[in-house]
Amino acid sequence: MKRGIFLSLKVKLGLLVAAIVLAIMSIITYTSVIRQESAMKQEMRSKAINMAQITGALALLGGSATDQWAFAKQFLKFAPQLDDNILYVVIIDQSGTVIDTEINTVLLKDITGGNSDTFGENIPDIVKAKITNAPQQPGYAMIMSKLGHLLPIDVVLKPRNNFIGTMSIGYSLYRFDASINKARMITLLFTMAFIIIGILASFGLSLNITKPIYRIVEAMKHVQQGDLEQHVAVKTKDEMQMLASSFNFMVDGLKERERIKQTFKRYVSELVAEQLIKEKGISITGERKVATILFQDIRGFTSMSEQLPPEEVVSILKEYFTAMVDVIFSYEGTLDKYIGDAIMAVFGAPYAHKDDPLRAVKTAIDMQKALTALNNRWGKEGLNRHLAVGCGISTGPVVAGSVGSEKRLEYTAIGDTVNLASRIEGQTKGGQILICEHTYNAVKDSISVNALDKVYLKGKKEPQQIYEVLYEL
Repeated sequence: MKRGIFLSLKVKLGLLVAAIVLAIMSIITYTSVIRQESAMKQEMRSKAINMAQITGALALLGGSATDQWAFAKQFLKFAPQLDDNILYVVIIDQSGTVIDTEINTVLLKDITGGNSDTFGENIPDIVKAKITNAPQQPGYAMIMSKLGHLLPIDVVLKPRNNFIGTMSIGYSLYRFDASINKARMITLLFTMAFIIIGILASFGLSLNITKPIYRIVEAMKHVQQGDLEQHVAVKTKDEMQMLASSFNFMVDGLKERERIKQTFKRYVSELVAEQLIKEKGISITGERKVATILFQDIRGFTSMSEQLPPEEVVSILKEYFTAMVDVIFSYEGTLDKYIGDAIMAVFGAPYAHKDDPLRAVKTAIDMQKALTALNNRWGKEGLNRHLAVGCGISTGPVVAGSVGSEKRLEYTAIGDTVNLASRIEGQTKGGQILICEHTYNAVKDSISVNALDKVYLKGKKEPQQIYEVLYEL
């Protein structure tokens, strides 16, 4: 699967702010220009109508016996002075004759840059052709393009409902366009400034947001590597603080889980500890189970320890217990307790297997082999140490769980099956493995045994059939 382009939060916020500022400034600019242009055109139309009314009134008054437009022509000369945006004023009578024309030569020269006289001579013909709907002469498009943006206003001169002609006023938007372009440039500069300020502000805001996130991510990396001593302190009083609190709560939960696992690993193998934590259906509070109990004790260790310094006794037991517990855990058994130099192990609690009796017997055999290897190593090292152990195994119902007082608990198995395993172990000699009848019935197809004579065991009214496990070192 292809991964998308990674965009940091700073970039996303910056782009969002830039887009919002650009949209707002564009709307403001567009709206203000439209309103300004509409108001200007309305003002131009009002001026044109006023000028037409005055011109019509002057024409009605007449001017001389030979020219009724004399007063109007005189007034027309002041038109560019009334509004310097007027490019031309053309009066055409009812017969379509151009009565008079006034051209703002200064403005025309600014627009065209040269040949203003030629353009001025063509304007009356262009206006006349438009008003009388006559075909435009060649070069019309070129001339109009040179004149630029125009607002032509044609006002009918009809004083006292007497049509006397048409007054055409051409407002040039040349200067208006220049001011609009200048305003747009200023607006663009302001927009860019606002965008830069917005982006910087968004970067500052995103930095305030992302700093805690980066701290949480960094802490998460340490957690992934197994370092659970992580705590993220965020006091922003917002969602980031909630996220940090959730992370800290999660780490506390992982620490508690790890503490439980480490505690279980003292009793069971690491694999069993993991299963106990994952599987919610397993109880460690106390329940009846069918389990196999293994007792193993060192023969003659009490007398041997009386002849050795305490430090050496502790060293021997440490090496011995380490080797034995490794074997127990390799078969996913549970180390119940140490009783002096004896070991009690449980198979089937708290985590059960279908072949727990066979696992217990194989454990006892491998413990004998591990002890042989340990004795051989001690001999090679020149140490006067040699241990022999006996092992008793029984299978049956037990109560397994945490027992003890409120101040101290331990996970153990109790019941007649446990007592029976202890009594059977008491019947063993060094290197011997004895099992009860229930264990024998569970492993007889996999293990070679030798049936011994029935024996009376303490706590049992009837003699018990026990079997010796046959094995090779």
